[in-house]
Amino acid sequence: MLRVYFMLKGQYLKTAMEYKLNFWMMFVAGIVVRTLMMGVAFVLFQFMPTIAGFTEGEVYLIMALMFISEGICNIFFDGIWHLPALVHNGQFDMMLTRPVSPLYQLVSYEIGLQGVGVLVMGIVSLTLSAHYAGFLNFLNILLLIGFIITGALLRMSTYLVGVCTAFYSEHGGTQTMAYTMYSIGEYAKYPLIIYPGWMRGLLFSIIPFGFIGYVPVLILRNQNALLLAVALVCVTAVYLVSARWFFYRGIRNYESVGM
Repeated sequence: MLRVYFMLKGQYLKTAMEYKLNFWMMFVAGIVVRTLMMGVAFVLFQFMPTIAGFTEGEVYLIMALMFISEGICNIFFDGIWHLPALVHNGQFDMMLTRPVSPLYQLVSYEIGLQGVGVLVMGIVSLTLSAHYAGFLNFLNILLLIGFIITGALLRMSTYLVGVCTAFYSEHGGTQTMAYTMYSIGEYAKYPLIIYPGWMRGLLFSIIPFGFIGYVPVLILRNQNALLLAVALVCVTAVYLVSARWFFYRGIRNYESVGM
């Protein structure tokens, strides 16, 4: 199955790379936009030593983990964002008739080249910020790899739940819920302690982006590390199962060609 997945991604990559200028524009844009995001934190740290008790390196590390999860989702799971259009124009019918899981076909569909620049920026930022924060040792490197995996799975699961609303939309094609969840999740680029309780609750439950960057940094700081690590794994597993359930439950409501 993995062989088929990478073959499909390879074909989409060949198609996308026919327009090399477009690729380089998205690559540079991904780096520039994330650099500007980190620039906001840089300016803040010129006037204060910490943000809610988090050092400059720790805040950058939260951002880096967020960037990496976004880049991975863009490259490997970008097909999820195409579900509303596939439902609206009836192309989803083809996925249902093939002898392969429709969910597997969906995540194999398309490739988001904009994620390459985001991922590169995230990896560079992760390395520098982890070193700057004093977290760069063998054990923490293993933990960071685990955090990258759980972060990408959490983001992917959240996107999938959001786009599955297309199955229940009269006109299909809408990505409103998914974009709303993405936009709210962007607030998790900073330590969640700075937000009011209802916002923290939202980013720890319905839109669990707080588990992508904030919780991993708390674990690296050894703040209730074991409890938070167990919570991170459990939340990731629950969201993966829930997203899959939402997808297949939505298929039952699918009436073909946006009808």
